[in-house]
Amino acid sequence: MQGKVKERQRRIGRIKDAKRDTGALWRARLYRCAKEALFVGIGWLLGQAELLFGTYPLGLGLLCASGGHIFAILAGLLTCALWQMSDPVIYICTYIAAAVVRGVSGMIFDSPNARMELPHRVRQKLDHVKEEADSQSSAFSGTEQGAVAFGKRTVWGALSSLFTEGVCLRMATGAVCAFIVALYRLISGGFRYYDFFAAVFVLLVTPASVLVYSVCLDAEVRYRWIRTVSEGTLLFSLIWAARDVTMLGLSLPVMLAFFFVLYACESRGVVLGSCAAILCGLAYDPLQAPSFLLAALVYSFLVSRQKYGAAVVGACFSMPAWSIYVRGVLSLMTLLPAGLVAGTAFTLIGKLNGQPEQNSGESADACGTKLRVANARCQDSNERFRSISEAFASLSEMFYNLSDRFRRPGTLDLRQLCDGAFDEFCSDCPNKTVCWGLEYSSTLNTVNGLISQLHTKGKVSGEHVANALKKRCDTLDSILEKINTDCARLTGEMLRNNRTEIFAMDYEAAARIINDALEEDAGEYRFDGELEQKIGDYLKDAGIGASGVTVYGKRRRQILIRGVNIEQSKVSAETLRADLGEMCNLELGSPVFELEGGVSTMSLQAKKKICVTGAQNNVSADGGVSGDSVNLFSNKKDYFYALISDGMGAGREAALTSGICSVFLEKMLRGGNRAWTSLRMLNNMIRSRGADSLRECSSTVDLMELDLMTGEASFIKSGAAPSFVIRGGVVHRLQAGTAPIGIIRALDAQATPFSLCVGDTVVMISDGILQNDPECEWLTAYLSGATSATPEEIVYRICVRAADFDAHDDCSAIALRIGELEPAL
Repeated sequence: MQGKVKERQRRIGRIKDAKRDTGALWRARLYRCAKEALFVGIGWLLGQAELLFGTYPLGLGLLCASGGHIFAILAGLLTCALWQMSDPVIYICTYIAAAVVRGVSGMIFDSPNARMELPHRVRQKLDHVKEEADSQSSAFSGTEQGAVAFGKRTVWGALSSLFTEGVCLRMATGAVCAFIVALYRLISGGFRYYDFFAAVFVLLVTPASVLVYSVCLDAEVRYRWIRTVSEGTLLFSLIWAARDVTMLGLSLPVMLAFFFVLYACESRGVVLGSCAAILCGLAYDPLQAPSFLLAALVYSFLVSRQKYGAAVVGACFSMPAWSIYVRGVLSLMTLLPAGLVAGTAFTLIGKLNGQPEQNSGESADACGTKLRVANARCQDSNERFRSISEAFASLSEMFYNLSDRFRRPGTLDLRQLCDGAFDEFCSDCPNKTVCWGLEYSSTLNTVNGLISQLHTKGKVSGEHVANALKKRCDTLDSILEKINTDCARLTGEMLRNNRTEIFAMDYEAAARIINDALEEDAGEYRFDGELEQKIGDYLKDAGIGASGVTVYGKRRRQILIRGVNIEQSKVSAETLRADLGEMCNLELGSPVFELEGGVSTMSLQAKKKICVTGAQNNVSADGGVSGDSVNLFSNKKDYFYALISDGMGAGREAALTSGICSVFLEKMLRGGNRAWTSLRMLNNMIRSRGADSLRECSSTVDLMELDLMTGEASFIKSGAAPSFVIRGGVVHRLQAGTAPIGIIRALDAQATPFSLCVGDTVVMISDGILQNDPECEWLTAYLSGATSATPEEIVYRICVRAADFDAHDDCSAIALRIGELEPAL
């Protein structure tokens, strides 16, 4: 028995080693792809950077300066030329020619033995590329399979060794290619002085940019300050090239500048960080340079005081201070949102890169020290995220207040509106000289009273008009009607043009998402020291050796037993699983053994309580596009979801709205976000989408969230039809009287909890099913006798019966059968 256990542990160890090699392979691939995508973006930015005389030399200079990322930069430049250049053919040909010339010159002039004949030099250079690819593959993975799998990628990476020619050759290539572009422009432009100056300028700038960029991209320099100057020049070029680019309404140069300022302060210190801040500010807007400098100083000061959580937020909120002084309050809308996004990205990247690796072969003291460091770092990252969440919440409150203020016209607008109404009717009135002459003070007081009434109530009446004016003015009713009509029109225009509330909703949603993630992480990754001690004592009594026990989690509890030795065990694996499950007050899965670095680890995880099998059916009203969307899916946190979304109206507009709801909720819930937060964001999105639409833009949402670990379900309805749970022939009806999403600002939804058991059947329907059965009489009678029918038969029978009527709406149905999870082998 002991021999079989050891053999199983060795087999599991070999499988674990193979999985670790595969995981490292994919991590390397993802890192490579992310890095290449970054250089694609850099190439695109510098490719569209226009300098004097309408020239674009920076992209060509970057292409000739780079060695290891030339293909990614070339892709970015080609994309830029294809979509943004007025004459893309010449630029595309020049970029490709530059890459080819660099590769050829690298083989001819930079081979390992330059004295050999040309064919031998080329062959030797290609052999050198192949050897480098093989060495990279072998260095990455010690197994033969890993080398073969990784070889394809490394061959592509090893091609970069073709572009290792010296800086002088790179500058010459850049000058020749720049000359081609300049000559083409000179000839096609008719030899104008302007094109001649452009040719001279590009012939000077391109080699210079190659020289400067090559220092930080590929060349090795002796003095660090030279590389720092080169990095600063490239940073300045990037910010300056992105000065007019926006992403999702946010300023790209502000995001890049703020991110690199924080990075420079974190990695290079306050001096170089301040220099980077000034450089970024000068590239973006010289007047904004103090803004980024202030952000760098605030961040460095708070970090030096161990205030990591407040450092990013403090830097972000201090950055607009100078901008408000020189540019006004409106500059807050440009700097603050972009800074918060960049700060969030900086914090997230810092958290991901800051996880210490655990070496199973290290001593217990070293592992404990690393765990404490990791815990402190995690708490620091959580503090940063909470600070950012509070910042988003504050911004949301501020924008909501601004939105409420912008909803109503100001006093000056109302005065102009009232004056315009009186001028329209009083110009030809015979009593004009009396009202606006002899009785001017009384008439002016009347107008002021109307303005005050309009400001407080939104409309005017004749109660504040003097009796003398009422008797004298024959067109008073027309004047008051004109004022009310114009005020309603002006208020409507302000509401349609007001986007401040949308900003408020977005920031509120961002704050909720961050808080939800932090709260869930706090519960699922919390250690249980008391239970660890109990399990340790139990293992000693059972004769199982262990160097340490870790218990964490709440809903999906996990037990890790390190250094486990079961040779002297007094209990079986099944008894061990049952006893530990009883101690945790839940059912655990079978133990899994892992062998790494000569140390065996046994892990047990909470077991799912139920499983779900389901079916869905959808029938359109006229045989065309259905306005209903039906979706069944689950996420990695062991939640199952069933969704029916019925777009208001019919045809493609209703299908589009319900489709947006279905896709949005699936992406949010699959990502682990909470249902209520996702529904609030969806309600805000649908409302903002329908603000400028002349058609109705709303949808019902019928969502069931089922916890597979506990069997607890929540039926969340927003304007949806009732749902049914069939248990032992008894039909339980679940319904709620709520409004569809997208109509009112506050989410109108109701959640009904229900504990599901093995053998239960859940049926969800759209309102088209009840069009000819509003009291659910037929449906209830059918479901009470359908306990033995399959989910496919149930949804088919329901939809066919509803579609048999001559006039029917879109019909959708979902049937779910709750089953027992099969025991693991």
